[in-house]
Amino acid sequence: MIDKIKGFISKMNEKGVPLPMLRDPKTGMPSVSLTMLFISFNVVLVGLIGKAAGYLGGVDVQQAIYWNVLTSSLYFGRTLSYKGTEVKNEESK
Repeated sequence: MIDKIKGFISKMNEKGVPLPMLRDPKTGMPSVSLTMLFISFNVVLVGLIGKAAGYLGGVDVQQAIYWNVLTSSLYFGRTLSYKGTEVKNEESK
């Protein structure tokens, strides 16, 4: 399944249709986890504004916050490594 998705993405990139992703400020490379964090933050923001204003009743704010926590941990925990009893934060080069 993953190979099919990678193949589809590669084929689309060869045809000139890139995936829109945010770039990691540290490495300058496209980051899927940062893109997901950006999208989830905006969904939570829209849900909270809609709830406060009385509009957009279809956004489940609790589930959106759970999704935001999940994507935040994915993005900010991407460089943590565990080695025996030592946990360190590795810098990506």
